[in-house]
Amino acid sequence: MVAMADTRDTARGGGRFAAESPWVRRCARADPALRLVCFPYAGGGASLFHPLPALLPDTVEVLAIQPPGREDRSREPFPADIGVLARACAIALRPYRALPLAFYGHCAGALLAYEVAHHMGERFGTWPRHLVAAAQPAPHLPGPEAPLHRLPDEELREAVQGRGGLPEALVDAPGLIEFLLPLLRADFALWEGYRHRSRPRLPCPVTTLRGDADHVVDAEAVAPWREHTSAGSADVVVDGGHYFINDVSEDTARTLARVLRTG
Repeated sequence: MVAMADTRDTARGGGRFAAESPWVRRCARADPALRLVCFPYAGGGASLFHPLPALLPDTVEVLAIQPPGREDRSREPFPADIGVLARACAIALRPYRALPLAFYGHCAGALLAYEVAHHMGERFGTWPRHLVAAAQPAPHLPGPEAPLHRLPDEELREAVQGRGGLPEALVDAPGLIEFLLPLLRADFALWEGYRHRSRPRLPCPVTTLRGDADHVVDAEAVAPWREHTSAGSADVVVDGGHYFINDVSEDTARTLARVLRTG
């Protein structure tokens, strides 16, 4: 659930990410046909998606959202309202609408992608071509477990580590974990307090991605995403656990590229 702060802007062999606004990091392509906007999970930042450009076709340009309180924005106030956060993301993405947009959100990032999709469609008339919701139950369902943000520090750390959300470098750095726990707790509190608001179905396909070793989110939890689209849905299983995006494989990237071609 925690992405290490990464000040590098180089995607492994896939180009350079540039901070084009406080909110957007972009790995520019020469002639893209589609922009894939990536929303990190709770506690994660834009650097989580740095490996993707090297694994996706040159026709896909990757943009990563950088929320306040993460990585190079760690000194900024953490967002306390999901609506405000979604509107800010939608406004930040307005300059990128010249090409079709697809959204990828992991875990709580899928809820943010869903909210931003509605904001952009309703306010600016731009709907994503595809929404990919990874490792996240449908928006109207309760979370899969008891709220984590209420756990004592050590239990919270153990819960996140048990899900595979703590990199090894963090496990061996207790001082850094202590620094990050308040951020992580605040992020969990924000998204565990999410309440779905009824609205028209998205006019784009929704594909759910799940790791085959995910013990947190199962097929029953993601199936109701179909209730939030009028353009069809699919459930796709990939290699890995709940946080398969942390070590995204070439096979998973190829699966993602294939999904994007169907939108």
